[in-house]
Amino acid sequence: MSTSLWIVVGVAAFFLVGFILAMRSILSENREIDKHIDYSKVKPWVDDDEEEDDDK
Repeated sequence: MSTSLWIVVGVAAFFLVGFILAMRSILSENREIDKHIDYSKVKPWVDDDEEEDDDK
């Protein structure tokens, strides 16, 4: 293989590993935050369009 192809493969692998590590970090932080949410206090979603349809 040519040198330029190896460089492209290396750069792509570098960005892929960086992306995976960043997403793993973000998702693990979200899991920790989700543990502190009291879901009993969360109101169900009400779509604005449904409210307008009910008035008609």
